[in-house]
Amino acid sequence: MRAPGEMEMVKVLKVIKESSSISTVLFSPVHIGRWSGLVPGQFLMVWIPGTDEVPMSVSFLKREPFRMGMTVQNIGEATQALCSLKQGDWIGIRGPYGYGFNLPSNVDKDLIIGVSGGVGAASTILAMEWARSEDFRTVNLVGARDRSLLVFRDRWRSISDEVRFSTDDGSFGHKGLVGDLLNMELLAMSDHERQRTMVFTCGPEIMMVQVKRLLDQFGVEGQFSLERFMKCGIGLCDSCSASGKRVCMDGPVFSGDAISLLRDFGRSHRDRSGRPLPLKECVR
Repeated sequence: MRAPGEMEMVKVLKVIKESSSISTVLFSPVHIGRWSGLVPGQFLMVWIPGTDEVPMSVSFLKREPFRMGMTVQNIGEATQALCSLKQGDWIGIRGPYGYGFNLPSNVDKDLIIGVSGGVGAASTILAMEWARSEDFRTVNLVGARDRSLLVFRDRWRSISDEVRFSTDDGSFGHKGLVGDLLNMELLAMSDHERQRTMVFTCGPEIMMVQVKRLLDQFGVEGQFSLERFMKCGIGLCDSCSASGKRVCMDGPVFSGDAISLLRDFGRSHRDRSGRPLPLKECVR
């Protein structure tokens, strides 16, 4: 079995256009044993020959025949190159890296709520499929700026006891923030139901700040998948540092208690040079 740090070249099997700016790239690794233990929420480093190497969440995983996929939003040079891939193209992958989502005991919890914002759905959807396969009840709350950026709509419906969508502009579902939907869900629950609930979330950090406040207010446990610049994926470059934690090694998924200790959460990111910036300057 290859080690996580070794690069493996894989051929693109298919590229699915999820929207005008979002694509899912499917591929099949040769060294299946290396990837068979992947936990939803972990990431891989993806090398696009002649362009760059970037971290990507795994958004699709099928065991037989073994297939993997990542969902990419075109926001820069590397992601544009990934979205432009065609069947038969080659990319390099290494990993899996970091800590993913952790399913609680069925004895302690029976409901998992997924709260996803924008392309953050690429991280949460695999975790929510996993939760459903382990007999948890699943509620999925999915938000985006507009209808065109709401990805996986049919897939969300297929794995959810309840799924609700929101858009900032009201073009699909609830008009407003996905955090509004979470507030409504938690308000409708009894204290006992909240104690038996876990929230998985990934999306813009401003969105997750609202999620964290709601979970603290209602006494609900959560797990948060953070995004930071990652150049190496193995804790050497420190470009993904957040309050002394290396997101690539200590995360990218953090418990609510761990998030509470990150002073940078909701306040600042680092740019590609490692320079701290206020979060509002990093919002896309």
